[in-house]
Amino acid sequence: MAIKSSSNYDRNELGNILKQVVDVVNNGGIGGPTGAAGATGAAGPAGGPTGPTGVTGVTGPTGPRDGARGPVGSPGAQGATGPTGSGGTGPTGPGGAQGSQGAAGTSSGVTGPQGPAGPTGGGVAGPTGAAGATGPTGATGTGVTGPTGPTGVTGPTGSTGPASPGFLFVPPTSDPHVSGAVWNNSGVLTVSGG
Repeated sequence: MAIKSSSNYDRNELGNILKQVVDVVNNGGIGGPTGAAGATGAAGPAGGPTGPTGVTGVTGPTGPRDGARGPVGSPGAQGATGPTGSGGTGPTGPGGAQGSQGAAGTSSGVTGPQGPAGPTGGGVAGPTGAAGATGPTGATGTGVTGPTGPTGVTGPTGSTGPASPGFLFVPPTSDPHVSGAVWNNSGVLTVSGG
């Protein structure tokens, strides 16, 4: 196939025509002897000069170290009191058995003899005989006292409530312009509106 020859190629066909020319050259289809190889040209510079370093951008301002402190939290709730133990006074022990009645003492006294009758008509009465001795007192009964009842169990102690926070909040003395933040407005705690 002949390669199209023209003095005004269509730009859309240049790539196809150039490929046809390269194929013909590669296949050795062009007549005439091959000329001697030309001398190798001098090597170009290794690289262009390095451009100047751009200026360093401006460092932005440092942000705040930390935000405004929040208000002091409320103290923890008081822990519930444990239930009272169900212990009480133990029951009273039973009374000891009644001791047996001691035997009645025996009277061993002897009635003295009656004195002789006095003479009639103003005679003196004879002396009264001595009283008999009192018999011994019977032994006291040995009743046993009953045992003391057991002491009731003490109930468990209730848990202790959590401790309140251990830090002090010092509000700023000017409006921080942070919504919800607290500041000291001449001795009055004020909530900032932002």
